[in-house]
Order: sequence, then structure tokens, then C-alpha cells
Amino acid sequence: MTARDQLTGYVALQRLLDRRAALKRELDTPPEALAALRTQFAERHEQLAAARARREELAAEQATLQREAEALAEEREHFRKQKSQVTNVKQLSAVVSELDHVETQYKAKEDRLLEILQGLEAAEAAIATLGAESPEERALREQAEAAWEQRRQASAGELSALENELRSVQAQLGKAAMDRFRKLWSSRKPNAVVAMDGTACSACHGDLRPSLVQLVRQAEELQFCDHCRRLLYDPEQFQPPA
Repeated sequence: MTARDQLTGYVALQRLLDRRAALKRELDTPPEALAALRTQFAERHEQLAAARARREELAAEQATLQREAEALAEEREHFRKQKSQVTNVKQLSAVVSELDHVETQYKAKEDRLLEILQGLEAAEAAIATLGAESPEERALREQAEAAWEQRRQASAGELSALENELRSVQAQLGKAAMDRFRKLWSSRKPNAVVAMDGTACSACHGDLRPSLVQLVRQAEELQFCDHCRRLLYDPEQFQPPA
């Protein structure tokens, strides 16, 4: 196998590996628009769960406060009756003090119950709003999901064909050439084989010696960048397949 043949195989491998990486990203990463819709949908459900939890919390507090308020109301009624039955100023003063204390507690419970009612109304309104995904929202999200699934299936099919092509190129190169490529790949991935960019390395952008540029263009031997030690090729001579 000539150096040009070997370089041809290495360039093909690098391009196939680049495309495989891109396809895997496509399979694993939803489009930005779909990701935004998913995030919006997830946030809606998080907010809905929070609103429901808040409603349950307020309802539990409401039940407790209502029992306490009823007990205070009974206690207030007791002191009111007692007030009408006292026979001296000292007893009256004591009853009035107890009655005032109960009235203060009862008023605080009533105020808090009013706040809870307002909070429950707000929670119910939030639940009603968040729980209803509009037909337009649902259609947009489902359409985006279906489009991405279609692209994923196409990418999976292309990836399967690409894996076969990779095995074919590896077989054509042979064990010795593949061992050399793997050694280069292990230290320079994901870009082990790179094109010249004019008279510079397209990977590290270091300027190449004029003599090295000529040697790369001749492609009679494998040539490496003096700066990053990646394998170089002339893109004019190694065009990607149409």
C-alpha cells in the first residue's frame, strides 16, 4: 500500500468518525426548539405540582384553624355568660380579661382563615391555568417530538450504514495501517487527520514550513504538523465524496 493510498484511507476514516460523532449527538440531543418546549412543559408540571401541594397545605391548616376557632368561640361564649353572672368587680375584671384574651385569639384565627381562603383561591386559579395545556401548545409540542423522532430514525439508519462503511475502510487499510491510525487517534482525537488551511494547519492554526506544504501536496509520504503532530492532507486532492 502506497503512502497516498494509506492517507486516502485515513482521511476517509477521519471523515467517517466525524460524521459518526455528529450522528450520535443528533440521536442524543434534541433540537433547541424541542428542548425549549420540553422545558416549558416540565416547568408547567413543576408549577402545577407546587400549586397542588400549596392547596393541600392550606387546606390542612384551614381545617386545624377552624377547629381551633370553634373551640375559641365556645370559650368566648362561656366567658360572656360568666360575665353576666359575676357578683363583684374583682370577678368582673378577671372575666373581662379572659374574654379579651379569647377575643384576641379568635380574631387572629379569623384573619388567618381569611388569608387562607385567599391563598386557596389563588392556588385553585393557578391549578386551573397550569393544568390546561392548550390544543395549540400540545399540537406544537407533539409536532416537534414527531419531527425529531423522524430525524432520529433517519440518523440511526445512516449511523448503521456508516458503521458498515467504517469496517470496510478498516479492512482495506489492513492491521498495520490501522494500528498506526489508532495510535495517532488515541493521542489526537477527535481530529487526528486534518486538512491544510492554505499554508497553515486547520487544527492548531500554526503556520507550516513551505517545504512541508509542498510535501503535503505531493502526498508521497505521510506528513505531520510540526506544532500539533496531526496528520496533514491537501483538501484539494482529497475532496469529500459527493
